[in-house]
Amino acid sequence: MIRCIPKGVCSWDFFLDGEGHQGSLEFNWFGEQGVITADHVRFGVRKHGALSGHWTLDQDRESVASAQKSGAFTRTFEIQDAEQTLLLRADSAPGRSFRVERAGEVIVRITPEHALTHRATIETLGQKCGFRTVCFAFWLAVLMWRRAAASG
Repeated sequence: MIRCIPKGVCSWDFFLDGEGHQGSLEFNWFGEQGVITADHVRFGVRKHGALSGHWTLDQDRESVASAQKSGAFTRTFEIQDAEQTLLLRADSAPGRSFRVERAGEVIVRITPEHALTHRATIETLGQKCGFRTVCFAFWLAVLMWRRAAASG
């Protein structure tokens, strides 16, 4: 299990630790971009256009993964990395839990600890998923949490 601890009381930036991995997420103050560090390797998260719904995970100016939001009013993303295509989706319309699926099988669960904190856990199930891709999926889930907090 990977523990996701906010860097501050009201922060959307996180430290990630568990399953032999360490990482962090840092959102830019404005917009929907930032930095993911996965096992001491730094990746930039870049959004391609204000209304595009398309993000890439970049290392040394080269894309290593991408995510495309499935629709304007959904919380579903198709994530593509070098090895596979995954689907990140909310477990339910009002909830904050997410799951990552490969070919219909749930391989990762992202679950907030409770409603009054930003703390969360990431559980990898069965088939392993690369840590940087897990971090990217968590980034997208946190992005949805941030949007919900800003709108309500």
